[in-house]
Amino acid sequence: MPEDSNTNDNNKRPLEDNNAVDGESDDDIGPMLPPPPGEDAPRKKKRTLAHEKLYLDQLPCADMYEKSYMHRDVLSQVAVTKKDFIITTSVDGHLKFWKKTASGIEFVKHYKSHLSSIVDISISANHELLATISDDTTLKVYDITNFDMINMIKLRYKPKSVCWIHQSGQAQALIAVSEADNSNIHIYDGHADGKPLHTLSKMHSKPVHIIEFNSRFNCVVSVDAIGMIEYWSPEAPFALPDNLDFELKSQTDLYEFRKKKSVPTCLTISPDGLSFATMSFPDRQVRLFKFLRGKMFREYDESLQAVSEMQQAGTTIHHLDDMEFGRRLAVEKELEKSNQARFVNAVFDNSGNFIIYGSLLGIKINQIDL
Repeated sequence: MPEDSNTNDNNKRPLEDNNAVDGESDDDIGPMLPPPPGEDAPRKKKRTLAHEKLYLDQLPCADMYEKSYMHRDVLSQVAVTKKDFIITTSVDGHLKFWKKTASGIEFVKHYKSHLSSIVDISISANHELLATISDDTTLKVYDITNFDMINMIKLRYKPKSVCWIHQSGQAQALIAVSEADNSNIHIYDGHADGKPLHTLSKMHSKPVHIIEFNSRFNCVVSVDAIGMIEYWSPEAPFALPDNLDFELKSQTDLYEFRKKKSVPTCLTISPDGLSFATMSFPDRQVRLFKFLRGKMFREYDESLQAVSEMQQAGTTIHHLDDMEFGRRLAVEKELEKSNQARFVNAVFDNSGNFIIYGSLLGIKINQIDL
């Protein structure tokens, strides 16, 4: 009998083991209880951009900069090439070349390029050619590397916008120029005698003030005075390129500006060619679009009404005193009435991760969360 008793005791599971099993099952069964009062719920981890500090170190960060690189009159355009050449133009028709160095910016060459205001400039996809157009009805072509003017074309009309529309290595240096008084877009060989190769008269119904070229997808984007945006191929028959993710414009958000009765003042393509940014008036919205789909994925409201409401509520990141805010507000309202609003733009940094634009509160740099 004692042996049977010992056998039964040995077959029993120890008490602490039973408790351990019961404890494990209690954890797995039933809903999770809310955290006790005073304890914060675990926060979702914020996504961070790889190499963010490296990108930010390349951007200006001071409250104010003061450095003089003189033109005799008001600047109209500034452009920078991949080889750190800087091109500046002014309203009196002057053109200057500069070079970025480790110690600063050095002056290189000066041209009295045009007899009147320079309307627009364009740098080719390989960053070797510069084109300028002016109210004096001339188109001039410059070799950026050698700082030389290599061609001049006398136009028979007043130009509005200019853009190189050829890819690197292409035989013909194609350039598109729009007319200021109608919807025509003329295409020239930048190295030839100035006879138009093609004239597009039905692409738009109003004068075209923006032409941009996406060399990655060999696609031209143009914008007219009523906010219509068109994609087209730089070769005949100048139709919608086949490499896009849409066949009809109704599948995109490119009618956004017509719906909002606003007109883009700029259209800037990102360094990788996958997106583009616009700034528009009078709604003062910064919009970001996917290039291949033509879909808008981000919008920043920089309207004077929105900024004024934030100022009154004290929710602006950089709060201004009422006197300074009122002064800036008056300047912005005058800008809308003047012809200078057409120079308002938004640009990408070299990495394509940040969008940069001017606002009433200062220059804003926003990280793009794709």
